[in-house]
Amino acid sequence: MTVDSWRAHRSGVSSVDELVSVLAVERLSATTFTGRSTSVPSHRVFGGQILAQCAVAAARTVAPPAVLHSVHAYFVRAARPSVKFHFEVTTLRDGRSFAVRRIDVSQDDEIVTSMTASYQVPEEGMAHQDVMPARPAAEELAGRTPFYVAADGPARAGAVELRSCPPGSPGEPASSIWMRITAPLPDDPLLHQAMLIYLSDFGIMHGAFQHHDVDRTQVRSASLDHSMWLHRAGRADDWLLYESRSPSAAAARAMGQANLFTANGTLLATASQEMLVRRITAPLH
Repeated sequence: MTVDSWRAHRSGVSSVDELVSVLAVERLSATTFTGRSTSVPSHRVFGGQILAQCAVAAARTVAPPAVLHSVHAYFVRAARPSVKFHFEVTTLRDGRSFAVRRIDVSQDDEIVTSMTASYQVPEEGMAHQDVMPARPAAEELAGRTPFYVAADGPARAGAVELRSCPPGSPGEPASSIWMRITAPLPDDPLLHQAMLIYLSDFGIMHGAFQHHDVDRTQVRSASLDHSMWLHRAGRADDWLLYESRSPSAAAARAMGQANLFTANGTLLATASQEMLVRRITAPLH
């Protein structure tokens, strides 16, 4: 399956099909691509979407069988949903085992996001992983959809469904959220990798807000950076448990770290993010 063929995917859920199509960035040249934002959210650009698009653009410049294993990104400026993105991919290294790319995303000739991505030729080595903590099954919890809720129910309102586990100790800076794409996806490993990156931007900072008993409407916030390490392959249209914790908040910045598990306990990925958080009375620059 080619990336261009993603645009023809029809799952029966229009928001999922739109997301798949948006991740299929259009090639302009060997190293440049263009893309747009999804219609939801309408007032801003979701950071996970840009990072997923970067991963797709970079992968199209890397020779197989190398596959993505890590990304590190900075959100330089606020992106605008009404303006198309320009993706410029720069080769930093093409080695026998690893390939590294930098992806600069711009709007109107100003960089809004810059990401590096590293790819590795698959090989065998030592293996271990954290154990997934015991949590209620996704089927036992109420579902919700980020960004908005449709009149016919949250499970059909968008491309992503979230199911939050009950909090542990009161005020603990941690959260456990089941998540998945709400309709079947094509069997393309690159698409599922991109979707895992997209999902990793949901809920990673929830523990920080929970610890301080702060509602998002009471603060101005902006993601500063985002990193992710992809340990194993997995599907984004199956239930995944996102275990996150905030180890620190200081100087108007909060930190989040998270592990992403499959329902059977396989650790797929680890992510981290730092966010600027200011009380609503303070201007956001």
